[in-house]
Amino acid sequence: MLQAGGGEKFITLVNRLGASRDSVSATLAALIEAGLVQRNPGYGHPLRPEYLVTPPARELAQACVELTAVVGEMGQGAVAGKKWALPAVLAIHRGASRYGEVQALLPGVTPRALSAALKEAVAAGLVKRTVAEDYPPSTVYSLTAVGERLAPALEAFAAAAEALPGVA
Repeated sequence: MLQAGGGEKFITLVNRLGASRDSVSATLAALIEAGLVQRNPGYGHPLRPEYLVTPPARELAQACVELTAVVGEMGQGAVAGKKWALPAVLAIHRGASRYGEVQALLPGVTPRALSAALKEAVAAGLVKRTVAEDYPPSTVYSLTAVGERLAPALEAFAAAAEALPGVA
């Protein structure tokens, strides 16, 4: 919202996001601390936004706008709102096919969170789960055609995030 609108006021963010004031405030504080958002130094006039995307974060913000648009067009908003679902899809796109490989590409994910994310991605039709007939049985994950359509926007977002020092 900050990128698309050229900045926003706090109350506008609260109203459009449908989130609590505390949640928006905590999110803005974290974004400011990360150097992605700043308070507008010229704020004070009723028509000026209160919060802006910082210049170094503009490419990431634009990639976020584009990813959000693709997710919306595909009707995948519910799964995209989950913390680990899209990172799991990206890990599979980047070549991980087994649970352990996906987990290795996602530092900080717990086994429970990754299992839930993979189940959500499978349920949303982004990921295909195949159980091999071997002994012992093994599970292999791959992207569906829908997941492959989402992959370029995810890669662009990840590349923009990885380009920022200390963010990715």
